[in-house]
Amino acid sequence: MNMLKLRRARIARAVGAALAVCLAAAAHAQTSTAEQSGSAADDALLAKAATMYYSTAKAGLSGFDCAVHPDWHTLLASADPGTAVSNSDSRVTLLNGVAITLHARLDGRSTLDWTPAAGSATDADSTAVLTQGHQNTDLTLLGFLRMWTPVVDGSLVPANSSGFDVTREPSTFTLHKASNGSEMTEVFSNDLLIEEFDVIAGGISIKVEPTYKATAQGLLVERFVAHVQQMGNPPGPVQEMSAGVEYQTIAGFPIPRQLNYKEGGTTIFNMSLDGCTVIRQ
Repeated sequence: MNMLKLRRARIARAVGAALAVCLAAAAHAQTSTAEQSGSAADDALLAKAATMYYSTAKAGLSGFDCAVHPDWHTLLASADPGTAVSNSDSRVTLLNGVAITLHARLDGRSTLDWTPAAGSATDADSTAVLTQGHQNTDLTLLGFLRMWTPVVDGSLVPANSSGFDVTREPSTFTLHKASNGSEMTEVFSNDLLIEEFDVIAGGISIKVEPTYKATAQGLLVERFVAHVQQMGNPPGPVQEMSAGVEYQTIAGFPIPRQLNYKEGGTTIFNMSLDGCTVIRQ
């Protein structure tokens, strides 16, 4: 039970940082200024980059619904490496009995249904395990969607360079924007792969390195590594989180099939998604 409490606290901070990334990305993609910091050549590069990446917005995907199956045994065992956890652990059995349904909505209104098995134990310890498991799943999965959505809907590639400071180096193409105390930096390779996007907002610094795979529909993100740090004097410790995503194709749309989440290099929370249906725009 204590392991789940610790896990929930860590995930809550990480998801808050992921949401900051999402909001900053959306803001920089939709806001322009009268000042033209870039050039026609920069605009041409961004237009080319936009054609390279898979976009849920262009494909017409609005959302999807899936059954979710977390790997509770691995979560509990990794959260407290010094304690043996068997597959017959009462917490694993209890949590495996919960029916979980994700209602993913790419406009940010995603929700999670959590339905414990009929006749589940109602003692204080069992209730606490179910409550903490629910909170952890909600925070991890919905937090992942907040980070995943702007990367796959096309928001990370701005329509033009207006309002950005553009820096060209021998191997990179960098965009930077500062506004109202927040900053956003994106680093593209010469091949127009997004190598890194950094956000400073709300006293938090987030540095994210995405990895993409080539598909017939365009480049599709398959992994994030994020480093989150509270700003200050002195700054807080750096927290690392990573999320790998494997895909399934439903009605022509690639959507997550497996999420592999790791925090701090040790705590692992994996979950699979099946029985999915998609919602078109």
